[in-house]
Amino acid sequence: MASNPEQTFLQRLLHIKPSPLIQGDKGVYIFVHINKTAGTSIGKAIGLSVKDHLTVKEIISRVGRQQWESAYKFTLVRNPWDKVVSLYEYRRKKNKTRIASRGISFEDWVIKTHGTQQDAFYYDNPKSFQPQVEWLKDDEGRLDIDFVGKFESIQEDFEQIKKAIGSSAKLPHLNATKRRSYKDYYNDETREIVAHWYRHDIAEFGYTFD
Repeated sequence: MASNPEQTFLQRLLHIKPSPLIQGDKGVYIFVHINKTAGTSIGKAIGLSVKDHLTVKEIISRVGRQQWESAYKFTLVRNPWDKVVSLYEYRRKKNKTRIASRGISFEDWVIKTHGTQQDAFYYDNPKSFQPQVEWLKDDEGRLDIDFVGKFESIQEDFEQIKKAIGSSAKLPHLNATKRRSYKDYYNDETREIVAHWYRHDIAEFGYTFD
């Protein structure tokens, strides 16, 4: 359930993650926070004290199947080509795996992380690179989510989420990176690499490069 300020401070002090179960005005709900999908803004709006990137399997392992089934479950997904650019720019800003200091281009980074022969140094956190459908599969391989919103229509979709959980919150705009269009980052090779890597996302959520 949601934590009060004292609980939040203690959880952070002891490195304890709060439960994924959140008590809303219309019952318990769960937000599945896929990386680089504006989940930080959603979490801030609904009052989550700690950012926690958990897959559906991890959430079920923590709360149990019965609690999972009884909760309202929602998530956000993003155009894979745009998501990959966002992840690259985030990791470059933070100089993760030293891609900034080493001057690793987007093209080289995509090949090293999403290509057929990954470089283990750059492919350092497989969870952050995995297709979004893999975040959402339960132990039986099913996508058991009540609502899948999209980054591209976040304002409209958040209105649906608010109605479902009984919230009147406004959506802040956090962690935004100013950059050119994601399309400008790609050449034919990297475009096809991402298309293959996220082929199940593209099919499930109806995304195209354009």
